[in-house]
Amino acid sequence: MVENALKGWIGFRTRTRGFGLPFFASPLIPAALLGALGGDERIVAGSALGFGLSVLAARVLRRGRKGDADRAAWIMAVGTGLAASLAAGLGVIFPFVLAAGAFFGTRMSFEALPETAPPPPPEPPTTPGPIELARERLARIEGAATRLNEPRVMGVARAMEGVLDDLAERPERLPQARRFLSVHLDGLERITERLEGGAAPPERLPALLEDLSRTAGELRERLRREETEALDIQVKVMSDRLREEGY
Repeated sequence: MVENALKGWIGFRTRTRGFGLPFFASPLIPAALLGALGGDERIVAGSALGFGLSVLAARVLRRGRKGDADRAAWIMAVGTGLAASLAAGLGVIFPFVLAAGAFFGTRMSFEALPETAPPPPPEPPTTPGPIELARERLARIEGAATRLNEPRVMGVARAMEGVLDDLAERPERLPQARRFLSVHLDGLERITERLEGGAAPPERLPALLEDLSRTAGELRERLRREETEALDIQVKVMSDRLREEGY
């Protein structure tokens, strides 16, 4: 319970980091007003500089970066020295004494506050692979087929999706299907674009779409057959190895 209360207090101090600096310098505001009423430009300038630098120091502390406590302490020292010299007219030595007090007071007040970590750099945009790009193109084709009420085009697109599903499970087989993806998918995409543009379906279109569906099924069968053959070879090699080892 005590630990949670301590963490809560530290978190509160971190969130309100630097708010007290302009508060402690706030008496310089009425001093500047009185100086303006009296026509004393030194008082106005010293008070304005002192309060303005306190606000700047608070903004620096709010960033929470490494070294900001030292930067804010130096800003407060300069503001205090200028206010003491110009507004209060304390001569030469006392402004330096007050500036040193402001520096060490600010530094000790915020030394224990944890510095916030800088935001992580943005992740570089990921480039979609060929399978993802093909899925995006097929999704556009399926949308067009739905609008055109063309179940034959939809059937070809779904057959090609099956090929992509197999390739996603075994990406090393992708080189064997690159020609299929480049030729068949490009052709189906162009056909869909022409149909959306208002072209009348030619007589040979149904036969072509059937060929595209059949080719997609044949490619899937070939990929599966090669996987089966690779498994048979692996089983044979393992069996021979076990016999050689005497098991």
